[in-house]
Amino acid sequence: MMATAFNLPLFPVYLVDYLGATVMVLLAFCALVFARRLTRMEPKNILWAYFFWFSLVMVVFSLSRGVGHLLPYVFRLASLPELWDVLDPYSGGMNTIALCGVAILTLHYHSTAILIDRAKIDALSLEIANARLREAHADLSRLNQTLEQQVEERTHDLRLSEAKFRGFFEGSKDMIYFCDATGRLSDINESGLRLLGVEHRQDLVGQPLAEFFLDRQLGAQYHAQLAADGQVKDFEAEFAGRNDGPLYLMITASAILDRAGAIQGCQGIAKDLTRFKKMMEQLVHSEKMTSVGQLAAGVAHEINTPLGIILGYAQLLEEDFPEESEVRETLGIIEKQAKICRRIVADLLNFSRQTQEHNKLYGDLNQCLEEVLAMVNHTLNIDHIYIHRCLAEHLPKTYFDNERLRQVFVNLLTNAHHAIGSEGIIGVWSRWHQESGQSEIIIADSGSGIPPAQVGRIFDPFYTTKGVGKGTGLGLSVSFGIIQDHHGRIEVKSPPLEPELVAMDMHTAFHIFLPIIAADPEKEQ
Repeated sequence: MMATAFNLPLFPVYLVDYLGATVMVLLAFCALVFARRLTRMEPKNILWAYFFWFSLVMVVFSLSRGVGHLLPYVFRLASLPELWDVLDPYSGGMNTIALCGVAILTLHYHSTAILIDRAKIDALSLEIANARLREAHADLSRLNQTLEQQVEERTHDLRLSEAKFRGFFEGSKDMIYFCDATGRLSDINESGLRLLGVEHRQDLVGQPLAEFFLDRQLGAQYHAQLAADGQVKDFEAEFAGRNDGPLYLMITASAILDRAGAIQGCQGIAKDLTRFKKMMEQLVHSEKMTSVGQLAAGVAHEINTPLGIILGYAQLLEEDFPEESEVRETLGIIEKQAKICRRIVADLLNFSRQTQEHNKLYGDLNQCLEEVLAMVNHTLNIDHIYIHRCLAEHLPKTYFDNERLRQVFVNLLTNAHHAIGSEGIIGVWSRWHQESGQSEIIIADSGSGIPPAQVGRIFDPFYTTKGVGKGTGLGLSVSFGIIQDHHGRIEVKSPPLEPELVAMDMHTAFHIFLPIIAADPEKEQ
């Protein structure tokens, strides 16, 4: 039967079927081995995993299909055709299962392709991220290489900036200060310490700025304006703490805010206007004195002539009456009052001639003081007034009008005598200020002092604190003009601020400053 079969005309077809089944099994195994290698090389590659399972299903299918083609020939050659009849259903079932697996894998390929595309997109994103990471790594590497140099450069710049700020802060002639949120000083420069009369910064840090305002209401206005507007510009105020009198400051300040806009403190600059204020007061006073002097000169000249006539006729009439007669006594009163008027007129004329040139000679101020003290010493001793002398040795000589300065010293000593009355001390000091090139004369007394409201008017013409008939109010005005003619200045302090004068219980002190002028050989000849 088998020989018949092999002799059939379909033998070539069977041979091809037999060989084809064998080749199919071999190719399926080769594909499976190759897919296995790919999955081992890239275990996470989805495509290779798909190919592996697809090859595995194809191996099962090729085995089932090949066995289904090969075993019938083997069983027929072995004369066991009935055995194939038993295995044939199983072979068909395996073919069906294998074909279903191939179909399922084929249908699942679309989802696999989507996953592959997503994987490619993720891979591209990862590649871009890796490229950025490489660039960042390169930047970090360069930064690490230059970081130390940049830190040194930045540190150097910060030091320069701090040095500039510190130089401006410490070198400024104006007061620069910083306050915290409560208005207490947190820092202040050396100029501020000098202006406020404080030696050490730690003694001032932590003190409220409002305490240095002489007018507390003005201090409250400063803080209210700073809180409302965030800044204060050209705010003028009088401060305390200076040893040589009131301190006038013009403040410009700005608030320091945090990110939320809340005030954390303030920073400000205060310019000293004290000297400017004094110069303006002196200028106003000088203009006023000039105007009054011109008026006084006209009045004095108009009054002087009739006064001379009244005095002359009174003296002539006195000769016509006995000495003890009532008329002679009345004429004596007229003569006395006329002489008083003449003295007042003389003062007016002296006051009006303050700006004229006078005879100035090279001399010793101490000697001029000694002459005046010797002249008034007897009068002071009668009222038990002691004179305290403290005259500087080797006081430089200068040019001055001896007679006119004696008039100034006599006026000041007479005023001191009237202020004390009896039983007191008058102090006289002479000093030399080499830095400013000035001599200073101080005449102080232990009298009742000058009320603060009257200190500013003490040099005004015809202004006096004495009783009626005890003064004309021209003495200090004339003295002021004489000192001005000598290119000096005169100041009054009541009470004095210098420790030496305070220790001696002095209540009023007049300070006279005169420039020291070196000897001129041509002028001396």
